[in-house]
Amino acid sequence: MKYLLSLIMMLMVTLSHAQVDTVYHLDSKLIKKHLKAGPNQYLVFIQRKSDPRMAFTFVWSRDVKFVKQGERDLIEIVEKSYGSDTSRVRICYSLVEADNFLPVFHRTKMNRVIEAYDFYADKIKGSDTVANNSKKGFVLDLKAPTLNWELDLETFPLLDLKAGKSFAISFYHPGGRTEPQLYVYKVIGEENLSVIDGGTVACWKLRIDYDAKNYAIFYISKKGREVLRMDEDFGGGVRYKVKLSNSVAIK
Repeated sequence: MKYLLSLIMMLMVTLSHAQVDTVYHLDSKLIKKHLKAGPNQYLVFIQRKSDPRMAFTFVWSRDVKFVKQGERDLIEIVEKSYGSDTSRVRICYSLVEADNFLPVFHRTKMNRVIEAYDFYADKIKGSDTVANNSKKGFVLDLKAPTLNWELDLETFPLLDLKAGKSFAISFYHPGGRTEPQLYVYKVIGEENLSVIDGGTVACWKLRIDYDAKNYAIFYISKKGREVLRMDEDFGGGVRYKVKLSNSVAIK
């Protein structure tokens, strides 16, 4: 009997550590608690494995605002990515519902090409109210709600992060060929990251395995709930995102 009880206890512990939360939308309480309005900036560095001299550097600016459209409470997120020349400039504008983070609208502009999408409960459509929209005829039927993968850096801090937890998150990249699907992110541990003043910040480590070889790890501060760093291996290269301690205004 004692052995049986021990076996049951071990099984319960194993199951608790294997807990997976399926995420189609975010919890309003966690959004209100952790999402902060204001600008954030990241230094993004990409390096080719076969020739480390081949590298690219970008500055990403991401500005979060709480806005209203009539009686509707929304969150506005503007992303600006600047590289070494104008062909690498990319600007995204997103609107999501304030109470669940479900996307309402997304627009991307790069190299004079505009893509814009309206999100509904049952489908995603190319917006017919945006001039020169290259995706005006786009239609994708939805089987379930999905989150905007462009906003992953804002999404992860709003999860119920705890040791041993996993999240199967419904993500979709607006206009992408891959339809919305569940991607598993696992809390694999904790780590103290060194910061500019010489101190350290306790972070959760959230990992996704794209396949057997390619993966990404996000370091999310426990107290401030910000993505401070990302390390990514995508086969032919590596990519790092590091949050800058001070944001500057970028036009």
